[in-house]
Order: sequence, then structure tokens, then C-alpha cells
Amino acid sequence: MPTKIVAGVIRPKILGRSRPPQLEERPSFAPLDATTRAGTLEIVMSASVSVTASSPSRASLDAVPWVDVAGNARAALFAGKRFTTMLREVIALRRGPGQLTMAEYFYYRLWDRPLSLKEKTRYVGKTALHGIHLACNDHAWYAVTQDKLLFHAAATGAGLPVPELLAVVHSSREAVGKPALATVEATASVLRDPALYPFFAKPIAGIYSLGAISADRLDTRARAYLGDGTDCSITDLAADLTADDGGMLIQRRLRPAVSIARDFGDRLWSIRLLVLLTDDGPQVTRAVAKIPAPGNVADNFWRPGNMIAAVNVGTGTTERVVRGTGMEMEVDFDHPETGKRLVGAVLPDWPQLLDVVQRAARTFPGVRTQSWDVALTDNGPVLLEVNWGGDLNLAQLAYGYGVLDERYAAHLRMNAYQKSKAQRRLGRLREAIRRD
Repeated sequence: MPTKIVAGVIRPKILGRSRPPQLEERPSFAPLDATTRAGTLEIVMSASVSVTASSPSRASLDAVPWVDVAGNARAALFAGKRFTTMLREVIALRRGPGQLTMAEYFYYRLWDRPLSLKEKTRYVGKTALHGIHLACNDHAWYAVTQDKLLFHAAATGAGLPVPELLAVVHSSREAVGKPALATVEATASVLRDPALYPFFAKPIAGIYSLGAISADRLDTRARAYLGDGTDCSITDLAADLTADDGGMLIQRRLRPAVSIARDFGDRLWSIRLLVLLTDDGPQVTRAVAKIPAPGNVADNFWRPGNMIAAVNVGTGTTERVVRGTGMEMEVDFDHPETGKRLVGAVLPDWPQLLDVVQRAARTFPGVRTQSWDVALTDNGPVLLEVNWGGDLNLAQLAYGYGVLDERYAAHLRMNAYQKSKAQRRLGRLREAIRRD
């Protein structure tokens, strides 16, 4: 049975979520059952297809996570946490090296974690994250990691495994030997080829899988069936693909590893790996399995029902599974569809995956803090993307403790992070580690 961290005796009327006043600016995680986008009124798509009023914006996902602070505080008080203790912890963590906000304190459910205050100071908040990445990464390398077409070219040139590129949708950019689709008509022409399917399309400058499209097949009526079970006309799909001025990549859709499909359903898992480039070479310090829920086209944690699992880097075995945040967090449960045990799952091709990531990390030497997404496929590990630093929230949620351990602190010192305004905070972190 899953461990529901929210106490079952707490009634909804006590923990009722109050929506913020600027509702239209906040992410709503309910999947769409229709689109209102001009020119696509006939299409029924999920929130993964386009960014609409019901999809979280990139700005909201980049920002400090929104949580119901009042509701979480009531849950903490109901569970016996003293208000003065919470207040003292919130102030200490805001002033600490990780600069956590009150919202992040509740997001990580730190009021309920069996950690000392010193251990809680090792959580990194969004405020500190920006300065850390600026100190540890060369900004000249930002474009090659964030631009999906540049990343594909660099990885392919280095002989690294990446998804097969089928076409580039852009007004001027192209890839050698691949269709360059600059218009709706040209895109529609390619979409009418059954050999293109199944495919996965994503914005060249995209992030968080916003705007991604998964297409299963083409039927005899020239209608495309999408990953959410709906269908649309080729013309409408082409219009949606060409609507993004930054362009789209159309890639061959990957199939999950055999053991993953057998035990947990026919959906692709990927692994988020935190890699630090050191004088001794790349070090994989954290690994998090991203587990998509039934009906979701991608495994990003913001999508409703998606799960994450902390992975033992040495063995490739899952050790802690999490769904939800704050007072809605659940820990260590079975797969919701197959009933298979998620904790203790042995991930396929783990030594090969670590070898691929080690080689890939050396391809981007200007990015000294790297976050890799690697798919577990039926053809072995495939690199999806590398992030210029990347978010640390997945690792902190999955493992249940912060990333600012001695190894990460040494990485920051090596990259002169202590010369910034954070020097005093980092000093306090080192003192806390020594006292432990």
C-alpha cells in the first residue's frame, strides 16, 4: 500500500485548497479535452500539444513552485508541528546557503521530514540556483545545450546515441539530409507519409516538454492519431507544428525498454542525471527515474500523476518513489496501472547508461554542472537532452534530502562560487557539515 504522507484523518474542509487571486496566470494541471486555439477548433488535444490557458507557462515552471502555503501550514499544525518551530526553520532556510522560500519549505514538505535543521539547509531553492549555475557554467555554452538542433548536431558529431531526426520545421534552419519544412503545405506533405509514424515533435527552443506532440499513426482518411488517443486532420497538425516561430524537431518516437514495458506499461521512462565536471572527470552524483502516468505524453513531473524515483547510482536500482508535493506527497507505492513494485526496480542497461553519460559529459566541457535526460529504450540508453545546470528539485524530492552535500560544496568552491555574495552562506554550509 502506498504511504500517503497526507494524514488520512485530515478532512478536505480543513485542508481545502484556496486558489490564488491571479488564477489565469497560474498553472492548471488538468488535461485539456478540447482546444480553443485559432485554426484548430476541430482538434481535440491534450495539454502536451500546445501551451494554452490550461497549461503551465514556462515562466511559472521556471519560478519558485506555487503551493498552497495556508493549506500546508494547517496540515503541519494538525500533524503536531509547532508554529514557532516552523517559523524558525523558514527564516533559517531563507538565510541559509540554499535560500529556500517559504513556498519551497512546504513544497519539499520539510516540516515533516526527519531531518535536522542543519540537514535541511542543504536544500537548494530557485533563488540560489541561478547564481550557482552562473558560477559553474560558461554562458557561451548555453545555446548549444538549450537549442535542440544544435545539441543534436553536437551529439551526433560526437557519435553519441540520440533519437533519429526525421525533419526540421523552421522558416530557414535545416539539417543535412533531412526534410526542411518552412510552410504549412510542405509540413502537411511530409505528414501524409505513413512511414513518418510514430513520431515525437518538440520545439527547438522548448523546455519542460511544453508544446510537444506525440503522434501514433496515420489512418486511411489522412487523419493523424495522437498520443493522447485523439485525432486531427493533417492540415491542422501541420498548422500546429509550424505555429512555433522557433521551429520544431520531428524525431522518431522511442520505444521503452522491454523490461520497463513488461512491468510498468508501454510508456517511455527517462533518467535525470546530475553530473559534475571535476578535475578527475565527470561525476554522476544523483539519478532520478521519471515515470509517466497513464495518459501522459511525457514524463515531466509537473504533469498530473507523473512519478519520480531516486536511483542508486552504483546499482541502478530504485530506492524511493514520490508522487506529488507538499501535503499531497505520496511516497513508496506500487505502479498505479500494473501494480508492480516500483521500489527495488532494477533499471535496464545501467552500466551502459553511465558510460554513455560519462562520454557525453566530456563533449560539453564548458557546462560544469550538467543535468542529462536519458531514455531507457529497447535499443539501450538514448540521450534526450542536456540542461545548462538544470533544476535540482527532482533530485531533492526523490531522494528526500538536499543536494548541497560536501561533494557539491567542493564543486562550488572549485568553480569560485565562494567569491560571489554567497560566500558567507557557503561558509555556513561548510561549518554545518563539519559540525555534523
